Amino acid sequence: MTYEEGILGIPKQFKYQPEIINKDKIRPFQRIIVLGMGGSRLAADILNMLQPELDIHIHSDYDLPALSSETLAEALVIANSYSGNTAEPISGAKIAIERGLNLVIIASGGELITLAREKQIPHAVLPHSPYPPRMMLGHDLVAMAEIIGFDSAELQSCQHIDAQALKSEGTQVARQMGSAIPLIYTSERLNELGYIWKVILNETAKMPAFHNRFPEADHNEIAGFQGDWAAGFHSIFIRDELNARLGERMDLTAKLFQSHGMLVASIPLAGVSLAEKIISSIIVAHWTALELAVTNNVEPLAVPEIEEFKKELHNLVKP
Repeated sequence: MTYEEGILGIPKQFKYQPEIINKDKIRPFQRIIVLGMGGSRLAADILNMLQPELDIHIHSDYDLPALSSETLAEALVIANSYSGNTAEPISGAKIAIERGLNLVIIASGGELITLAREKQIPHAVLPHSPYPPRMMLGHDLVAMAEIIGFDSAELQSCQHIDAQALKSEGTQVARQMGSAIPLIYTSERLNELGYIWKVILNETAKMPAFHNRFPEADHNEIAGFQGDWAAGFHSIFIRDELNARLGERMDLTAKLFQSHGMLVASIPLAGVSLAEKIISSIIVAHWTALELAVTNNVEPLAVPEIEEFKKELHNLVKP
């Protein structure tokens, strides 16, 4: 099992046909709330990009979001944790059960699936894998789409993406970046894609990374790179040609950054559908992060600091 094999296997995940156990218990809903942390919130982020009118509320915290009782009662609450043992969505799921809310669970096992089986809660058991959640996004995305009634035809087209062909682009970005800190920029519409790039670079390359979106960045962030500040950063512009005005803004911002001595990589979105473009970009992010991990001699799969932190936090929390 290698990280490279995991990247090459991402398109195959979109062949997945999830079984939603106790699906008939899912009640009609007016809105969607997803409880998810880290890699287990990314499927909801992608669905929000693909269909903004879904307006999925993503809650990356303990318990339930601070919404009215009426709002929560009208919602479908999805507790999403690849391991099934993440403390934050577990806490929210337990409150949802106590309040009799419309709850569905997505996990590969762990406490959440045990809870779902004991309480006969609608749930999907994701295929278990030794790979981390950020690399198992396809299974999670297909399962969530099935649960909320999202048309999965567009997602299924992602199985035809040639992950190997995207490797050279990611390698080139990584080599250009060197030891600089990456700043990822997207359009407002694809803001979550920049966040996904950040997550992958953080966890795989074990490096800091930050993201922002246009046009907001031009109203504040560009003022922060005067003097010598730009020297330690490398900006990555994920091009969104859906809006010509944003393309012009990105070009002008790139010139400004370059005038301060910052390197700029411009990455176009590749693919036919928006889903293909987003998943292809995520695959490029994985190739970029893998090259950086190899260059910096760090293990790309494991995240020991996060696991150790979780253990220390668990020891602090009293039953």
